Amino acid sequence: MFCSTEIENQAKALWHNTFGDSEEYIEKFFSLYFKKGNFFHIEENGKLLSMLFATHHTIKKDNKLIPIAYIGSICTQEEHRGKQLATQLMQNAEKELKNLGKQGYILIAAHEGLVPFYEKRGYQLCGKEGIIIKNTFNKEKLKDYQIEKVKDFDYNLIEQIQKERNNCIIHNKETLKLYTITDYEIINLYKDNTLVAQGVVIADFSPIEVLDCFCKEKETAEIFAEMIYKKYKKEVRLKHFPTENQITSTIEMCKNLTPEIFMSLNLDT
Repeated sequence: MFCSTEIENQAKALWHNTFGDSEEYIEKFFSLYFKKGNFFHIEENGKLLSMLFATHHTIKKDNKLIPIAYIGSICTQEEHRGKQLATQLMQNAEKELKNLGKQGYILIAAHEGLVPFYEKRGYQLCGKEGIIIKNTFNKEKLKDYQIEKVKDFDYNLIEQIQKERNNCIIHNKETLKLYTITDYEIINLYKDNTLVAQGVVIADFSPIEVLDCFCKEKETAEIFAEMIYKKYKKEVRLKHFPTENQITSTIEMCKNLTPEIFMSLNLDT
């Protein structure tokens, strides 16, 4: 047995108390990631003290595949904070993940105040802010395009696109499923009724965030963002281009990796 039911229940309660997510979201997340290699924790006499989750990803750099781990959802019981448990837990998780073949680690600091904490643990800031799409689009250019909100990804399309991508994160069904259990919107872009791109959008943000746009050309990513602007009438931040440009969250951090080599994960775990 991987972990006792009691530890699982405590982990769900700690998650809810720390992050405030709904029971429905927590149940979905745990159904995907509460397992060996993803869930790491410290317990004492059957009581959960601290925990984190790691998801497994691959960077494609110069057409070479580099296995990495995304670390998130780090939290400690309130009465045990200040005891360096999070530091110990991260060290334990990184060691085990290295044994699983991971060559580097990525995380997104929940806020800028946590950056020094992670810097002391070997992480460094990377990337730059995404571009802002404003009301500058050419209506004539967009006339052949349509967008539609969908419930899931076209995995065959994404697999085909990723074969041609370089210097980026390679997603798989497991990592993409994380998007589908959030409030993020999965949007299809069609040209003349043919699917040409899929994107992940946080419509409630201002500016709206396009976290990823799966397409072959930079121009298609820009058209996707312009169509989102047209629909929501709000500025759009496009963080992830299918080009050589590395565009990441300003508080995304990495360890054992060169900051410039990858584009943003932006999983917001």
